[in-house]
Amino acid sequence: MVLLINPKTTKASESKRVFFREPNTGLLYLAAILDLNDIFVEIIDLEQFSDLNQKDIEKIIENISINHKIFGITSLTNTFQGAMAIAKIIKKINPNNYIIFGGPHVSFLYEDILKKDYYEEKLIDFICIGEAERNFVQLVKLILKNNCKNIKNTSNFVHKINSIEGISYIKSKGKFKFTGTQTEIINLTNLPLPARYKLNPINYDYTVANVIINRGCPNKCSFCSRQNLFKTTRLREINSIKTEIRDIKSLQSYNFINFYDNININSDFFAEFCNMLKKDEFKIPWGCEIRIDNLTENHAKLLKNANCQIVATGIESANKEVLKKNFKYQNPNHVKRGIHYIKKYNIPVQAYFVLGLPGETEESFQETIEFIKNLPFTKYDKINYFMATPYPGSKLWNKSDYFGIKIKDFNFLNYDCEHIIFETNELKKKMLERMLKEAKEIESYFNRK
Repeated sequence: MVLLINPKTTKASESKRVFFREPNTGLLYLAAILDLNDIFVEIIDLEQFSDLNQKDIEKIIENISINHKIFGITSLTNTFQGAMAIAKIIKKINPNNYIIFGGPHVSFLYEDILKKDYYEEKLIDFICIGEAERNFVQLVKLILKNNCKNIKNTSNFVHKINSIEGISYIKSKGKFKFTGTQTEIINLTNLPLPARYKLNPINYDYTVANVIINRGCPNKCSFCSRQNLFKTTRLREINSIKTEIRDIKSLQSYNFINFYDNININSDFFAEFCNMLKKDEFKIPWGCEIRIDNLTENHAKLLKNANCQIVATGIESANKEVLKKNFKYQNPNHVKRGIHYIKKYNIPVQAYFVLGLPGETEESFQETIEFIKNLPFTKYDKINYFMATPYPGSKLWNKSDYFGIKIKDFNFLNYDCEHIIFETNELKKKMLERMLKEAKEIESYFNRK
């Protein structure tokens, strides 16, 4: 009855992968909750059909959609257009199908998206804003209770849907409605295990599991929307994570786990987490994201002893003023110290840098390039240089005037951290193009060693 859809997310510039990650973890949580409520649900991950042409993919969507009436589609900013194309196929099959959108992009631009869609194509029925484990399920139950009839504008339905927080939709005569911000914080430990058993091994088995250990972020980086999407920072309990690891290992196809997001935002949790993964029961290769600037040598040792295979970390820039202006409060010297500790224990590093942030100059860029060259990286380490991108929900998007940036490109397909989206007073497009070319040369040098 319910079909959850993950659009194709691989960027055109990415080479064919030798491993396959799971789709959006949020969809796996939603599937698990629907299943617990005895609501038939399936998941389709369009990454599984990345080798097919568009016509073949459309045919697959058509064939699967026939058996469903309610469709939950997630999207990132640069996959939103693809998600809308999927919605168009579904509505063409049956205009009375219910289409519910969710994910970060629509969570910040829901009003503009709904109004534009209403006057152009009328594809989206509802948008679930923010964390959808509660409001999406409540909405699905309400639709099913009414036998999926087209009762969207009946008084009884409107009254009931308005009691569900975090829903937006268009009422009759094009009137926009938002039911209010969700007030109850979701306890991650109380969520069921992600429904990995719902993932079909079409074309390949999933081999890399994504495990969420927290939501929210205590940091305030200008280029990130995470702190606005998740209003509070929450950690899962260790026992909850243990149970999920056991579940992943029992499925037998997985050989690696990615833990998200920064796992060392709480030092006590970090130590308990690493000590748990040292035990033979939980030994499986894994990687994680960390704040490297507050990493101690003992932390690096804990990671090594726990069988950590790689750490990813956002360094962004080596210029203190650029970092400060963008609310990335870290000391480049502490970053270098943390990397030395990690490399002392021979753990590979994936380091992320951002070009073109407000305050960036040719001089600060060269300072970062020299910083990279002096890091103790080996052939096992990689760097990624991204273009600063003002994602909806980020400070760069919400307060572009404050940061002195001029957004030049509003084509969301290009919001992939590879295109030049805005200029600053210091850096115009031509200069940014030249700097990006140099950044990609440095990236290629480190990544081909």
